[in-house]
Amino acid sequence: MNFTAIDFETANARRGSACEVGLVMVENGEVVNRVSYLIRPEPMHFDPRNIAIHGIYPEDVRDAPTFAQLWPELWPQISGPLIAHNAAFDMSVLRYSLDDTGARYPETDYFCTVVMAKLAWPEYPNYKLNNVAKELGVSFNHHDAEEDAFACAQVAIAACDRLGAVSLYDLPKRHGLRIGRLHADGYCPCGGPRKKRHPWQPPAK
Repeated sequence: MNFTAIDFETANARRGSACEVGLVMVENGEVVNRVSYLIRPEPMHFDPRNIAIHGIYPEDVRDAPTFAQLWPELWPQISGPLIAHNAAFDMSVLRYSLDDTGARYPETDYFCTVVMAKLAWPEYPNYKLNNVAKELGVSFNHHDAEEDAFACAQVAIAACDRLGAVSLYDLPKRHGLRIGRLHADGYCPCGGPRKKRHPWQPPAK
């Protein structure tokens, strides 16, 4: 059970406007390290709606590195596959940020804990991170990137335990979960089991 949970906060609606990233590293099912970094988005535009969510202001990141400056330090800290809660969002922030710098995508698999939670606890009323964490008794400060990554890691560990998986890679074999992947030429999205499609039948006369 080795992976790195990742979470981004953004300055505005543009996916390439990361202003904070949190990483939580898990080895053998235990959190071994957690870090976060403020990021100076380019251009430096903060939407009041985003500030209201995460509480990060332009003055907080004025002396922070840009994503291009941070990336060479960030990526070497990541080991194992990535996981994120609503991975479609966080992986798109990562892709857009890399696109802006002209950097190639890293080679890595990724998983979504929303998909994992739906498989593990189909009875939950919704799968927002704060709700799933509350159901599991995980306390955290929502919309802080490091704290969100920590909660995401706890959801992944609990979901694997519930589903009888000793590794994230057991989930595709046992439950049909589809692994996402970043690679130099693009990406493949992750997802839940593919639904069986019934063959088309002509309407009864």
